[in-house]
Amino acid sequence: MEVSPNKVPQRFNAVEACIDALLQKVGKKIVLGLPLGLGKANHFANALYARAAADPSISLTIFTALTLERPRGDSDITRRFVQPLLDRLYSHYQDLGYVAARRKGELPNNVEVIEFFMEPGALLGNHYAQQHYVSTNYTEVPAELLRSGINVIAQMVSPSPMGDKYSLSCNPDLTLPLLLMASEHKEKPFFLLGEVNPQLPYMPGSSELAETEFDFLLEGESFDTPLFPAPAMPVSFTEYAIAFHIASLVTDGGTLQVGIGALGDAVCHVLRLRHTENTLFSRLLGELIGTELPPYRKSLPLQIAPFQRGLYGASEMVPHGFLHLRRAGVLIREVYGDEALQELLDSDVITHTVNEETLLALQKCGRIHCPLTTEDTEFLQRFGIVDPSYSWRGHKLLTPDGEEEECDLHSEHGRRRLIGNCLNNKLKGGIWLHGGFYLGPEVMYRELRDLAPVERAGIDMTSIDFTNDLQDQQLLKRAQRKHARFVNSAMMVTLGGAVISDALMDNQVVSGVGGQYNFVAQAFALPGARSIIALPSTRVRDGICESNIVWEYPHTTIPRHLRDIVVTEYGAVDLRGKTDRDVMISMLSICDARFQAVLLEQAKYAGKIEKGFAIPAEFNRNTPEHIAEIFSDEKSLAMLPYYPLGTDFTDEEGLLAVALQQLRAADRSWWRMLMTVIKGRGVWRDKSEEFAFIHRCLERMGCDHSDTYEHRLEAYVIAAALHDYIDTRRPLSG
Repeated sequence: MEVSPNKVPQRFNAVEACIDALLQKVGKKIVLGLPLGLGKANHFANALYARAAADPSISLTIFTALTLERPRGDSDITRRFVQPLLDRLYSHYQDLGYVAARRKGELPNNVEVIEFFMEPGALLGNHYAQQHYVSTNYTEVPAELLRSGINVIAQMVSPSPMGDKYSLSCNPDLTLPLLLMASEHKEKPFFLLGEVNPQLPYMPGSSELAETEFDFLLEGESFDTPLFPAPAMPVSFTEYAIAFHIASLVTDGGTLQVGIGALGDAVCHVLRLRHTENTLFSRLLGELIGTELPPYRKSLPLQIAPFQRGLYGASEMVPHGFLHLRRAGVLIREVYGDEALQELLDSDVITHTVNEETLLALQKCGRIHCPLTTEDTEFLQRFGIVDPSYSWRGHKLLTPDGEEEECDLHSEHGRRRLIGNCLNNKLKGGIWLHGGFYLGPEVMYRELRDLAPVERAGIDMTSIDFTNDLQDQQLLKRAQRKHARFVNSAMMVTLGGAVISDALMDNQVVSGVGGQYNFVAQAFALPGARSIIALPSTRVRDGICESNIVWEYPHTTIPRHLRDIVVTEYGAVDLRGKTDRDVMISMLSICDARFQAVLLEQAKYAGKIEKGFAIPAEFNRNTPEHIAEIFSDEKSLAMLPYYPLGTDFTDEEGLLAVALQQLRAADRSWWRMLMTVIKGRGVWRDKSEEFAFIHRCLERMGCDHSDTYEHRLEAYVIAAALHDYIDTRRPLSG
């Protein structure tokens, strides 16, 4: 396929006609790339899948990640919860056609679906998906796709108001590096198809493409559909406690990366509390840490003051919480696309306001020359330092009136003439958030669509090799990513500091490596940067509590030689550069007290900790009860809502989600369930105002008039869960 700068895309309003045109150009062997998460061209992908399913002569291989699927219920109770959500939030969303067939193991022989990141936990036990998973770092995916012979990329795009550009918006992450790699070929190895959806927020900057970049465009009302919402999940006290410890590690004037999920919501909310409710934040953090900084955290100074310089976001995943941090005045540190300019700003040599000192400082550090060159002039005008009305002409600038001005920085007159109308204006091109992709609740998409143009211009959705890697533009990234804190979740961490984040003991893949390794590597490569691995100290399954800090595991996501900071609800420990003995004692200090003795004995048996070592008394308070007690007062509870960033759920659904989440982990033994039913029956019969919220929730579940024995038992179980797990003193939303 020849690359032509004047190429005009073929436009279609019917997907079948588009597929006919595609098959004529590509042939019947199609290797299709679909973006991770939200940005998939579902209408096109489904029609192509249906065509291949009906025509065995077509070979279709789909490479993708994080296939979004409408929620399903795996029991009568969860189906009762999910069905109204399907009607309200997902009625217009079209599941990908291969989803149901893959789940049932019924994909046609001529269709193959390969993913490098799965919806967490969604495909455990699915033999096909487990066999067709590729374990790779996020930044390596574009090269893997080219090696696999990808010949079609199809993704949802947003149209510009002028109609001459399209934004990759939610997913420039892989498409941009693929286009860059393709530009190095004499012939572009793939066709690019855009499925145009005006409901997708238009994001300017790096994610904008001219229409000539596309080979096919699908446009029309049938593609103008609501986006897939990922409702926020409830935040527990455990996640809040972890978030307080993490927030105390974040340096003002630094850089933040954080992921999606309840923990990411908690981190963003607690950072907001640190800034806006600092007295409460400091008090709760002090109670969580204790009267004296633990010895294994002393190398990590407490960062507790409100933000003055603010933070800059550099994250592969853009969570909803970043928009909240922006509004709260936390995510306000802006970076610029020039390392010299960035260094001058960070060292306070210049400010964000254009004046003569800006020119003089840039000249002094050697970034510009006197007289100005054409490159200097372009650079200064790009950042709004020299009046845009000037044009360069051989060591002189031509004014709009046709007069020539010497490019002289030595005189006050010359500098002021050059700055012109830019004097006292804010520098142009400031970015407060670089991201690779976004996914979140419906309210997040609405907020992005409603952003003022100047705010939207501060978000640059860009390629994954920019956010996750330092290979290109290394000096610029070092200048921008000051005091970086890369926050990532794990499932387990060994006592020796190795991290398990993507798969179970039997190699069943839970999610994927994604960008976790990339961010850990960045933390070791950037001066002052730290990798923060966060996890609850325990998990509960069928009523049995197990430790997430383990002695050993058959595989790891992050090897122990890259151990850095680990955080549980019981504290933060610095493992970087420590001996194995000190690492293990540090990990014991943030382990749940119920599992410390066994782990200590294993370490002693292996000769890693001396026989005479005893668990310090301060480790004994590592219990869920201690955490709950810290957060138990009215003022604290008022500031720790179940959904700190809001939710797409109704009030009743929000409470039910909390209760059902706990119910799923509860003890299912017959005697425990009998006790639950007996308690629930009493609650169900109690019509007092105290339990009015329970009856509203039961009505939402269709349990208020259960007419069968089985449904009545389910109503009792739900009522008991609401009674036991909902604290009415906590607000639902922030």
